[in-house]
Amino acid sequence: MDRQHSNRWLTPALFYEMGCNILIYCTECPLYGLQSKKMLKRLLQIEDSRLFKQDYVASLISPYIDKNGKPRLIEPPSDKLKAIQKRMKVMLGKIIVPDNIFSGIKGRSYADNVFLHTSSNNRKMLFKIDLTAFFPTISREVVYRFFYNDLCCSPDVAEILTNFTTINIEKAKASNLEDIYVFLNSKGVSCKNHLISGAPTSQILSYLVNHSMFDEMQTIASKNNVMMTVYVDDVTFSSEYRISHRFTEKVISIVRKYGYQISKTKVKKYTKLYPKLVTGVVIDSSGQPTLKNSMRLRIIKEYKNLQSHPEDYKSKQRLRGLLIAARQVNPHVFPNIYKFAFDCN
Repeated sequence: MDRQHSNRWLTPALFYEMGCNILIYCTECPLYGLQSKKMLKRLLQIEDSRLFKQDYVASLISPYIDKNGKPRLIEPPSDKLKAIQKRMKVMLGKIIVPDNIFSGIKGRSYADNVFLHTSSNNRKMLFKIDLTAFFPTISREVVYRFFYNDLCCSPDVAEILTNFTTINIEKAKASNLEDIYVFLNSKGVSCKNHLISGAPTSQILSYLVNHSMFDEMQTIASKNNVMMTVYVDDVTFSSEYRISHRFTEKVISIVRKYGYQISKTKVKKYTKLYPKLVTGVVIDSSGQPTLKNSMRLRIIKEYKNLQSHPEDYKSKQRLRGLLIAARQVNPHVFPNIYKFAFDCN
């Protein structure tokens, strides 16, 4: 690899102009070309050999449907498994990806994703899609092919890495399998062995194992002078020019070609002057990012609660988290509340 381009922040134009796709940069990952289970054990600091077995790994995951608000499939790994997944995430993070990818990439935030669609000079047209039940639709076979074909691991190593990052819900510690099946059926998902919803590795893998699909989208975006960004299951396109119906249909056809679905209610097209919602941030009518009103209200509510209950440590942590998230969009928002949250004893 040309070392002058070893910076992980490559513009999409430069990345593809160099004739590259994600495969060229896999060599940066410590897992690349791994042929030995003994070396894998050392790399991931595995002490229990039972972790090499899919059935045992599945027993360390407890899937359930979270019914607080909109139902969601949650598949939390045990601390033992999560520790391995965190080490894997660091290693996968060595793979160089273009700077319009925000799926679990260290140093890139939801706000950075939005900034690529803003302009101080020109307002933009915008089109966005949301991939339905993305993680549960990413099959074990797709994940295995990435480790075997792209990372060039031996079949047994690729199998073990796939075990660490996918779940067969029929073998997991599910308290109510029927609820899970009903949820998956409601989303049109038939895959029972899929990328884990809740593992540290899942966001970055959702991009890496599907890089060919996103490469195809990027190719047509570049040909049409359209900026594209990927934030896990949210794909956003913007342009100073009209985004044609033909372009949007081509994007949708690429998604379907790879076996994924698009949430019809989350397919949005915005004109230049209309406020746009992108990964939880509003791009206002002037083309600038601003906090959602709901985020502002949550901060004010938590601030008032902490004023009334200054010993509430969890409230303080919630307020600090909200402010950190808000300041990724606007570094100067809520100065007095910020001072109170971080300076109070």
